[in-house]
Amino acid sequence: MDTMSDALPDFDAIYAGSVSVSGDGAEAPVPWNIGEPQPAIGALVAAGEVRGTVLDAGCGIGETALYLAGLGYPVVGLDLSPTAIGRARQRAAERGLSVELEVADISSFAGYDGRFDTVLDSTLFHSMPVAGRRGYLSSIARAAAPGAVLHVLVFAEDVWFPPELAPNKVDEAELRAAVGEFWTVRSVRRSSITAVVPELMAAHAPRDDVGRSLLPAYLLTATRPDA
Repeated sequence: MDTMSDALPDFDAIYAGSVSVSGDGAEAPVPWNIGEPQPAIGALVAAGEVRGTVLDAGCGIGETALYLAGLGYPVVGLDLSPTAIGRARQRAAERGLSVELEVADISSFAGYDGRFDTVLDSTLFHSMPVAGRRGYLSSIARAAAPGAVLHVLVFAEDVWFPPELAPNKVDEAELRAAVGEFWTVRSVRRSSITAVVPELMAAHAPRDDVGRSLLPAYLLTATRPDA
């Protein structure tokens, strides 16, 4: 695996468009903003694997949170980026949706003890500093209700990134060990993260029927140990 990093990307600058994630300085869309929830997460919703009050951890501009709110789910979206939360709130208002969207450090947030029946981590886990993982997993466990379920969609170890852009991707054993300290892991299966990436990266991955890259990932499902 590539060397893991405790450096935190400037996500607020990325969402504001002042920092490019293409690696070449050119303006480019934020790769994970695809206009809808990640298909792997959408499939969980369709299969009835998302229930009750939902925490969208690292919600970004709210694509998942707003989708769920439109289906009638009570949703809270938390993200470190004020720019992303501002855009998510604007989009919620434009759609007439009621969603609680707040700026928060997901590795140490508080104030939601026992509230959530489902926690969704759609591409957050690999984006945070490795040193923040334990605090994050502890914080979401504290915010989870008895019997809550956690779904984590994260880059797998075989995803290709230019070295200077590589996230903190994981192998299955590493993922199970990290999550298993606070949650009971039920399954880990291969999946994919859909993204609009620079051509250099796109050459290393298959594409979906509209040309977006399908990058190797894991989808983990876990429950609170009291479930």
